[in-house]
Amino acid sequence: MTSDTSEAELHLVQQLIARERLSLDLCARGRTCFLSHIGAAPRLVPGPWIAHRDLIYALALANLAPAQRTALARAVLVEHDREFGVGRLLLRTLPSGLPLGGSSLRLQPRGGPTCLYTWALGELAAATPCEWLLLRAEPGWSQPDPPRPLTPAALETLHALSASVVILVATAADARTVAERCLQRVPFTAHPRFLPHLEGTIAAATRAPDARVRLWPHDAVAAPGFWSSGARTTSGARDRSQRPGRSTPAPASEPGAVLLVDAPEAVRRQVEAWHAAHPDARRIEIACARCPGRADRAAVLALWQTCERPQILLRGDPEWAGEARRFLQDLGARVEAQAQGTQLPLL
Repeated sequence: MTSDTSEAELHLVQQLIARERLSLDLCARGRTCFLSHIGAAPRLVPGPWIAHRDLIYALALANLAPAQRTALARAVLVEHDREFGVGRLLLRTLPSGLPLGGSSLRLQPRGGPTCLYTWALGELAAATPCEWLLLRAEPGWSQPDPPRPLTPAALETLHALSASVVILVATAADARTVAERCLQRVPFTAHPRFLPHLEGTIAAATRAPDARVRLWPHDAVAAPGFWSSGARTTSGARDRSQRPGRSTPAPASEPGAVLLVDAPEAVRRQVEAWHAAHPDARRIEIACARCPGRADRAAVLALWQTCERPQILLRGDPEWAGEARRFLQDLGARVEAQAQGTQLPLL
């Protein structure tokens, strides 16, 4: 493929994402929004939505505003590997390997290059031949030496030590993954945003409001309940045994940990500032971990090869995109990168 042809295709791909009737994980006025994962859309603005059946069911459990719930009732439900159309596009969803209806989307425009849009990738993400692969840089495969994945053994050890543990994750899909893979034998609770999506994973999700282990969103570090010691509730409410005007400090022997799962720099800095101001900071560990079940470099390589080595449009957090681009180019891929500030209105 010549340079001029490739540049023309890149322009067509960018137009496809920015100007077609369909928008991807971006609720925009006058456009139909395809929702790929719980939490992928920064703002869930009411409008015409399309999503996998399981994702729509998961959204139905969330605390939605009346207008959002009306949009949800009118949403179009799709199944994996069944074609449908929006405007001039022929579309097909594929499983991304993440729970709650996580999907990649194959886009086939009239007279344009075939694209596979991905927002997040699990270990077993499905692939299909395409000419352009749209990838979002994720820390698990972007970094040459990423943190180790979170494991059940680590959390069971902390639970056995009676440690207070907060596991910070980005989305409800990540929270569900951690609950299913790491918390089957550990009582835990979660932020109210996550709890509806954890039903059915483990009874402790609803039966252990005073659990020492909590699943918490990246953007709620400053929210009440982020940190509680002993058997205080995660909602930040006062324990029933306390009286107004009294406080019961945590025992000096009680350890604690904040586990940052795939956290960007802004979240890490916020947690570090909280930690520095905490009166018992010496007994609270801060550690980074990778979300279990997510694609690593070997899985991304396999996906790219199964897609028949397409060109790649890379987007995402600049902290991870630079390393991701070098990795993909070392594979022999032609990579075009979009800075986050430029790409967000488009994707």
